[in-house]
Amino acid sequence: MPLAERLTFTVPLSGADFKLAQKFSCEQKDADKSKQVFLNTLAVLAVNFYCQCLKVETNLEESTIGHYNRRILMDSADLKIDVLGKLECRPVLPNENICYVPSEVWSDRVGYVVVEIDEEAKKAILFGFVEQIETNELPLAQLPDIDNLVDLLLLAKNKQLLERTFAKNWDNNISKRILDAKQQNFVCLNDPALPTIDKSITSPLYKAKYITLKRRTFILFVRITPTKEGKFQLLVEVESDRGEKIPSDLNLKLLSLSDQTLNASQTKRGNYISLNYKLQLGESFQIQVKRADESHTEQFSFD
Repeated sequence: MPLAERLTFTVPLSGADFKLAQKFSCEQKDADKSKQVFLNTLAVLAVNFYCQCLKVETNLEESTIGHYNRRILMDSADLKIDVLGKLECRPVLPNENICYVPSEVWSDRVGYVVVEIDEEAKKAILFGFVEQIETNELPLAQLPDIDNLVDLLLLAKNKQLLERTFAKNWDNNISKRILDAKQQNFVCLNDPALPTIDKSITSPLYKAKYITLKRRTFILFVRITPTKEGKFQLLVEVESDRGEKIPSDLNLKLLSLSDQTLNASQTKRGNYISLNYKLQLGESFQIQVKRADESHTEQFSFD
């Protein structure tokens, strides 16, 4: 990819960044290992800065640079990102043509960011990104830019926001009991409201809660599945807590935050009513369950 067309991001390296990198490098007795740790630390801090700019939550303490033994024993520059996993941040120097990636970091990574470290200019450039690797050497001239990294981090950001919303307004213990009971009582393996064991970035988020309308109890199920295309597939389902036929005056709507009805695909059968909708990345919404003059609303905001 021509340099003029390449999407990059430049990070200013602060005195605190250099101080921390120097501190970790001084732990090493071997000069080459010391330099490796120094550059790895700066690369991780640069990517961490970029994540902060996007408001993506990271965990430096759970990354290799946060563990003394890992710094000593491994050539790893991973950054732990909540809900996403480990992002490997590989440093290169200006004018280098190859990025070296040790085989010890070929697995358990969601991707590899190549970061150019310019000590003299006190800056780092996020130069390229790949999701998988099967070789020790990445030719920089053939490396894709960070466009896909941006999509991945924004996806992680919105999934983090969803999990915070669920944690705030949905009781996890009650939700788990409802979902466990549903999994036991339903034999259809393709039931869209049942959780799977997939733990990847595109694994669905499942929650359930009891709601009461007109003195009758219902179960509200929500499944939100991130896609790598930068969207979220939303499934909302309401059914009676006893498996009875739902009343004819029960209505389910998907609304914008300004109370405009969104064009969701609806299915209404004897014992449940459901909505399917494809959300754009960062699109806020409300779920409204209404019966006669009583309603229950759940809001999901990404602002």
